[in-house]
Amino acid sequence: MSLSYRPLWIELEKRKIKRGELQELAGISGNVIAKLGNNSPISMLNIERICTSLDLTPSEVFEFKKESDE
Repeated sequence: MSLSYRPLWIELEKRKIKRGELQELAGISGNVIAKLGNNSPISMLNIERICTSLDLTPSEVFEFKKESDE
């Protein structure tokens, strides 16, 4: 299984929010934004910050995909 932040990118696109704006809204670092872009794991604290700032649930931020789905 692999981690994907595709649900977050879809939501940001719907709301017309850029990555830099997400960084400011959620109070997360540029390093976290880079990890999101690479589908790398981030801390639950950062997931919470994103969810709180955008009024989302964790399932609206990330998903797990089977390797064959990619």
